[in-house]
Amino acid sequence: MTLLPLISDALILGPAIWACSYLLRSRWYEREAHRLEQTGADAQSIQLKREEARYFQDFARVMPNWMLGALTLGLALRAILIARGFLAA
Repeated sequence: MTLLPLISDALILGPAIWACSYLLRSRWYEREAHRLEQTGADAQSIQLKREEARYFQDFARVMPNWMLGALTLGLALRAILIARGFLAA
């Protein structure tokens, strides 16, 4: 019975970590673009960094179907565990 909560947590945390990693990369490129702008770099380099930041933001928003399925399954398992906890009390 202790394995089910761990599986549920893994299924929920996996997609969350995936999305956060892309958002962090996006923020990294935004900061890099800002740094380039402050140092007077050429406009093409700054634009490239901003486009890379937008790419990672978009990628973080669009989750693959298998990852959405894992997240849904993890949330369903967590809901079952919560319901069991309420019924047992």
